[in-house]
Amino acid sequence: MNIQDRIVKAIIVIAEAGQGLTREQLQNILVGKSTAELQELELDQLESFGIAENNDEDDWNAIIDKAIEKGLLKIKNQKAQTLTYTPEGKKYRKKPYSIVMDGEDGEQEVPVYPNQNFDDDDIDTMMRAIGTKSSDPTANLKSERSKRQIKLIKAIDRKIALDDFAESENIDLDEVLDDLENLLLHGKHMDITYFTNEVIGREDIEEVRESLNGGPFDMDFMIDEWGDVYNEEELRLLRYILS
Repeated sequence: MNIQDRIVKAIIVIAEAGQGLTREQLQNILVGKSTAELQELELDQLESFGIAENNDEDDWNAIIDKAIEKGLLKIKNQKAQTLTYTPEGKKYRKKPYSIVMDGEDGEQEVPVYPNQNFDDDDIDTMMRAIGTKSSDPTANLKSERSKRQIKLIKAIDRKIALDDFAESENIDLDEVLDDLENLLLHGKHMDITYFTNEVIGREDIEEVRESLNGGPFDMDFMIDEWGDVYNEEELRLLRYILS
C-alpha cells in the first residue's frame, strides 16, 4: 500500500493545527471525527478536518509509525506523546515520494550512506567488531557503544535531528557528540549540516567560520569569543563541522 498521500495529509493537519498532536487527535482530525476534546481546542474547525479517508485506527497507527521511521514525523513531547513533523517532513510535504507499507518496489529508499566516507568494508568491519557480547563488562560497554554508533550513522543518513536521536536512545546530546568525535578520530566524518543549519543557522555558522580567519578551531578562543552566544553543545557542534 502506497501511503505517500496519507503521510502528506498528516503533515498538513499538524501544520495547520500549529501545535503537537497526539495520535488520537491527529487520527480524529484526519477522518473528521469530532470529539469533545477537539471541539474544546477548536481543532474541529481546521480546514483540513476530515481531509483523509476513514482508515481504521490500526492503519493510521502503522502509517504514523512508518512516517516516524522515515524521519518525517517525530515525537515532540515524550510525556504527552505529541507528534510534530521534522524539517524533512516539511520538505516531504512539498516534494513527496512514494512510500509503501510492505517494502515492495515503489518505496524510494535513500542509500544507506550517501555522500559519507563509509563504504561496505567500513560497515562490515564495524559489524564484525561489535560481534557477540563478551563476558567482560568493559568489552560489553564498547560493544553497545559500537552498536549505537552504527545506529547514529544510519540516523544521520536519514537526516534525523541529533537531539531526537539522543532522546530515542535515552542519552544526552553530549554522548551523541562523543560518538561523532570518536568516529571522526577514526577518519569517519559525517555531514550533519542538515542539523546544524537548523539549530544554529547557516549564516551564523559562516560568521563563526569567518572569525577563525582560516586558522584552526580553538575551543578556548571560541569560548572567549562566542561563549555568551552559544552553549557548550553548540560550540562542540561548531567544532565538529568547522574543524
